[in-house]
Amino acid sequence: MQRMLETGTGTAMPQGADSEGEMQALQIRGLSKSFGTFVALKDIDLDIKQGEFVCFLGPSGCGKTTLLRAIAGLDMQSSGTIHQNGRDISYLPVTQRDFGIVFQSYALFPNLSVERNVGYGLQRSDLSKPARRARVDELLKMVGLENQATKYPAQLSGGQQQRVALARALAPSPGLLLLDEPLSALDAQVRIHLRDELTQLQRTIGVTTIMVTHDQNEALAIADRIVVMNHGKVEQIGTPEDVFKNPASPFVAGFLGDMNFIPAVVSNNEVVAGAGIRFTVPNLGAYGDGAEVCLCIRPADIMVGPQAEELPNTLDARVETISFRGNFYYLVMNVPALNQKLEVEIPSPVWPSLDLSVDSVSKITFPAAKLHVFPRKA
Repeated sequence: MQRMLETGTGTAMPQGADSEGEMQALQIRGLSKSFGTFVALKDIDLDIKQGEFVCFLGPSGCGKTTLLRAIAGLDMQSSGTIHQNGRDISYLPVTQRDFGIVFQSYALFPNLSVERNVGYGLQRSDLSKPARRARVDELLKMVGLENQATKYPAQLSGGQQQRVALARALAPSPGLLLLDEPLSALDAQVRIHLRDELTQLQRTIGVTTIMVTHDQNEALAIADRIVVMNHGKVEQIGTPEDVFKNPASPFVAGFLGDMNFIPAVVSNNEVVAGAGIRFTVPNLGAYGDGAEVCLCIRPADIMVGPQAEELPNTLDARVETISFRGNFYYLVMNVPALNQKLEVEIPSPVWPSLDLSVDSVSKITFPAAKLHVFPRKA
């Protein structure tokens, strides 16, 4: 009998369904993993919908690859459950799980041609030989390698090898595609090109996909949702726009793009920083007077120049360094009233009108809507 999960309302639903009864492509509950005394994953809960492209994002050692390998059955979890399409796969061997996987190293067979690499996973399928051949041809055309079928991996570029690995993973039409930093070994231009190709391919075939990456820009560009991880725990789950604009913690705020952090204290529904500088900040209801907080703002959200002079949250700042970054100018500005330096980004089209140089002083403003407040850690 299929295990049932109590909903808390006196009714029950199949394990693997969400609170509305919709079956999830993947449902993880209470998943933990330890290596001896080291805890790599801590009580992970995660739902992934059919056809979603989800990125596990975080720094090295955060647990993202360990979580991917637990889903694949390559490293069994210490505790917790994994359901795929309602089926409990928690402790099934790799061969009984429905997924395709692409590793960072591609793991192609060097002694097999491209077409034989792609067709390797079909050898034990029920397809006839002509059908397997047709499937291989279809996949090679899909990844743009129809003219490379007889070549060997050593004769291909890194980008071409990546396409072969992807086609091989997709050959058995898996219900889940797992990607372990598949683009990290490629140079920047090839990586961006393949990233776009991968996104388009995933949208076309609709396969539920999980990709591990430490590249914030990569995750922001391709994911439907991002799972931000740190120290074996999930810090935040959300759309790329949500995790970037509404970070749930200082870690998320700092990891997804640059962020300025200003120590402060809450007083009379305002935030006080530095030498008694008061900032108007929205949504302070969760903090009482005297609460020690961290005020955060992205460099691109700080306003500079005449536009800032008549607005709230405005201070004087002196330019210490200027660096041209193409689409914007990157400045380090010293703010005496806060007794700290801040990073500022100014769009290149705006730069000529500001007449800024090293040692020049300008007004800067912290727009209230762009400020984030978090509890300050001891």
